[in-house]
Amino acid sequence: MMAAVEVLADQLVQARQSRSFLVFGKDVCCRSAAEAYLVQAAVVQRLGAGVAGWKVGIGPDNVPMAAPVLESDLICDAGAFTLSGDLSSVKAEAELALRLGQDLPRRPGAPYTTADILEAVSDIFCGIELVNTRFRNDSEVDFATRLADNFAHGAYIRGSGSTTDGLDLARLRCVVWRNGTIVCDHIGGHPLGHPLIPVVAWANAQCDRLGGLRAGQFITTGTLIDPFAINEAASLRVELEGTGAASVSVSIAG
Repeated sequence: MMAAVEVLADQLVQARQSRSFLVFGKDVCCRSAAEAYLVQAAVVQRLGAGVAGWKVGIGPDNVPMAAPVLESDLICDAGAFTLSGDLSSVKAEAELALRLGQDLPRRPGAPYTTADILEAVSDIFCGIELVNTRFRNDSEVDFATRLADNFAHGAYIRGSGSTTDGLDLARLRCVVWRNGTIVCDHIGGHPLGHPLIPVVAWANAQCDRLGGLRAGQFITTGTLIDPFAINEAASLRVELEGTGAASVSVSIAG
């Protein structure tokens, strides 16, 4: 098992550093979620990167999952993301994120509640995730291998924020602009109904190999829109009602 972890970690690091694609197959794959978390940790160690936050969700069989957002993958608000290669592999998501003001350690036998999570949150903010797989044949990649690849996380734009006071987090208005034109404007939109559902689930299931949920890190709760392909250079902006905004310019290297 450890040999397979080391091999896949090396391949993912090489793909990141060379901005090249892997081809998923029997020699480039991960066999289980447990192995995927080992690969995540090995990649972080090889890159010498800090963990700025976590993207959380619910995987197959209703099992909570998480992947680290690396400090090296953060883009400042109104910054730029440049990709060498085909922009068609990049998708954009509008998300609500929570910043932790205190650690949330594993505590078996005393599960966290929504109230516990909110008590630990220092502030919330609007974010844009750029999903960017390291696999050329992404549609063929299984869940465990996608999880090992930080669930295809490419970059994260951390926008402005606020406190949770008076906000119904399940019913925030989300407006998305692309090149100055509104492409999405709706209330709510989280696929699980409430953005804190995957946060609470992961807080109680934590099985990563990177130290868990720590004060100062953020948790991005999942897309509030149908992810859309970038396809070409674009200017993106997201606003979340009562929360803030985030924007980024995406381009392709010449």
